[in-house]
Amino acid sequence: MTTSLDERLAVARAATKERAWVTQRIADARADRERIAAQLVVSAELLASEKADVDRLASGVGGFFRRVVTSRGELPREQQELAAARLQHEALTDELEAIDVDLAQLATRAAAVKDADAQYQQALVEVEAKVKQGGSPHTEQLADLAQVDGQLRAARRELAEAVAAGRAAHDALMAVQQALTSSRRASYASDLGSSFASDLGADLVTATAVDLSEHVVHDGLRAQLAAAQRAMATFQRECRDVANDAGIDGVDVTPLPGLAAFVVRDLLWTTAHVIDDVGAEVEMLSSYVATTTMELRGRDRELESGLADVVAQRAAILDPSRERL
Repeated sequence: MTTSLDERLAVARAATKERAWVTQRIADARADRERIAAQLVVSAELLASEKADVDRLASGVGGFFRRVVTSRGELPREQQELAAARLQHEALTDELEAIDVDLAQLATRAAAVKDADAQYQQALVEVEAKVKQGGSPHTEQLADLAQVDGQLRAARRELAEAVAAGRAAHDALMAVQQALTSSRRASYASDLGSSFASDLGADLVTATAVDLSEHVVHDGLRAQLAAAQRAMATFQRECRDVANDAGIDGVDVTPLPGLAAFVVRDLLWTTAHVIDDVGAEVEMLSSYVATTTMELRGRDRELESGLADVVAQRAAILDPSRERL
């Protein structure tokens, strides 16, 4: 028997509601499990402590002496506290096992409707085609929603590229900071080696070896700075694309320092204070990049919410029987 479009839409709608409910229920159950598991750890520690108290009073070589000298009610009281701790521990264990069973059942239900959203959207596509063929008064509204949907998706792609560039720039700056640490050590070792060579009359070869090591480390730092400069240029370009080309209003991108302040300079790198100056500059840039990237991610969440609203509006037009999911 052929299933009508209305029937398929109803089935898909019900599956979508089921998926939404199961997803929320799984999230709640996982939160409950985390809470109970934490309580169970504390309960296990309390149980071990109470058991140790009872064992201390009732067993061991000195147990008889302690039973004689302690008050008559102390041991029974410790045993009662042990029983209460054991009862609480068992209750928490049972609750955790029940949650695990619930999660397993929910996982089965979730697997059964994992494609519900896609099936529902596919049914809506067929309904929309049918509506357009019939000359519905909603055709223009659906076209407007489709345009907004496309704009939002394009904006999210731009933001994703900018966020990825921000992460890459931040990683590059972190690599520079690590290289700076190596350069500080190399400068210190060079100064120390030169001092030893002067004070102890060491061979010139020894001092030269230290200098060569220092140059290798500093060359590595220059290479990291060059890589970071390229990553920063890419990030700034992506930020401009987000602000201009994507047509996204309201993106508050923290201004980045000019690249002139970040040009790889022909420095001798022989004094620690010069390296520290570069380190301060890199730390400032890293902070700017991290802040801007977080702003972009926040804007992406806003766009995601807007996209969900568009999807809901479209579904309300095409599926009047649909309750708010």
